[in-house]
Amino acid sequence: MKITFILALLLVATCQSVAQDRKGEISKDEITQRIAKDSGCEPRDISINNFQSFDFIGDGIGQAVVVASTCNTGTAGPDIHSVFARQSDQSLAELKIEDTSQKPASEIGVLLGRVFYDLNAANGLLVETFHDTSGRTDPLIIKFRRNAAQKQFQAASIKAAKPYHTSFDCAKAKTDTENAVCYIQTLAFLDVRVAGTYAQLQDQLEGADADQLIREQKEWLAKRDVICASDWDVSGCLGVVYQERLLELQRYRPLHHLKPLAP
Repeated sequence: MKITFILALLLVATCQSVAQDRKGEISKDEITQRIAKDSGCEPRDISINNFQSFDFIGDGIGQAVVVASTCNTGTAGPDIHSVFARQSDQSLAELKIEDTSQKPASEIGVLLGRVFYDLNAANGLLVETFHDTSGRTDPLIIKFRRNAAQKQFQAASIKAAKPYHTSFDCAKAKTDTENAVCYIQTLAFLDVRVAGTYAQLQDQLEGADADQLIREQKEWLAKRDVICASDWDVSGCLGVVYQERLLELQRYRPLHHLKPLAP
């Protein structure tokens, strides 16, 4: 009987220990309260867009991967992309994620217009999946691995969209409009057509007519950048501007006569 009683006590103690561990799991309500406190918003104004629990640290208690919108975001989309962990005093701490915004443009400079991103746990990694207003599917995906020594998530891999063939060197692209032309297939195609039509006209012009065409093309490029650079739908804006320029070049009439093309 004594052995049975001892075993029963051990079983109760084990169940209580498990129950205490279960209390360590982070709830949506806790996250809502924490975000409301940090943001100065009312809990009712916090919208949880994504909530996942995954044990990155290996302490047996899942950390909360959260994407949320507060009262401060307006129409900009979710403004909270964080991972929260339970501390020994039961409080929540936000885990550090490496800032990849300083990575070389050749690695991450592929996003256009308005930018949004999701945060998820997948295959033991923390994954940022970016979207923009170009209509492309997942133009940038960054995966992070937890670095226990440095106590932060560090970028483990970056998968970015590749540039298309254009009339200029995309490695030297500096403006948003140039990047849009490089990374959107329809714009890259239009750019090549405009450049080809322009080059063909150059071959047929000489003197003042040739100089006039060069000036007009430079003016159009400057106009392109001014009109579309600040447009959140930069790809749509450029599509219209390029189509109009292509039509202008196809209908181009110089001050004098075109010379015949060489056979």
